[in-house]
Amino acid sequence: RREDIVAGSLIITIGLLGSLSNGLLLFALSRSFKAHSFPSAFSLLCSSRCFSNICTLCPFIIYAAPVCFLGAPYGPEILGLKFGHLTTLTYKSVVYCQLAIAFNRFVATFFTFSYDRICGKKGTIIMIVLVWICALIHAIPEFLPGCGYTFSYENLSWGNIRNACGEILSGPALFIPSFTVTGICFGLNFLILFRLTSQTIRGAALGKASKERHKRNVRNFIQSFLQELVYMFELVFLRFFTPSSRWTSLLAFTLLWECTHTWDG
Repeated sequence: RREDIVAGSLIITIGLLGSLSNGLLLFALSRSFKAHSFPSAFSLLCSSRCFSNICTLCPFIIYAAPVCFLGAPYGPEILGLKFGHLTTLTYKSVVYCQLAIAFNRFVATFFTFSYDRICGKKGTIIMIVLVWICALIHAIPEFLPGCGYTFSYENLSWGNIRNACGEILSGPALFIPSFTVTGICFGLNFLILFRLTSQTIRGAALGKASKERHKRNVRNFIQSFLQELVYMFELVFLRFFTPSSRWTSLLAFTLLWECTHTWDG
């Protein structure tokens, strides 16, 4: 029971810190919206990402931590499954939001003068809608009869129900789309890095406005690329790491997941 209390305390502490950091960022972004008739695509995509991070962390705080403290699941079985549905749906939206943000940076870097036309009001709305449609489609199998995702007290981690459906959902159905999207993001990022590097080398030839835009692009690139590295590290860990105990399962599949969304904020 002592290790259960420690596990629950760690889960709820990291979850609250992550929710607070993402909430503060979302508040700051929403305040900046007032200065514009329509916020930038980057700000809106970051807001969507913060919202998803908070929703992903809520089941850790509201369900996973209490299960550790109580030493057993609480409420009907469907309650745990619904929390699992929420956290997987919003997690998947973060993955697809990464791609939208990478595309936004790619347009800003390579098609600067067409940026407002491509990533304007209409383009931004389309991107955000597509992010959530892709996340919903990716999460649909979780709602099929006999399938599901919930927090396991025995393993101190989230996981699919152990059956044929769970094997597919925790394997190919999760990793093929996630690694594909992340791979595309890395490809776009390397193209952006090449372009930014060449612009930095010939920085003296840039005008004042171009230099400021270049600095902003570099700053946004570094921030987003570091976030994507963290998500890639988490994906690799989920795919290839085999826990040897409840504690390694907690660290690898619960706390690391929480830390990823906390760092994202």
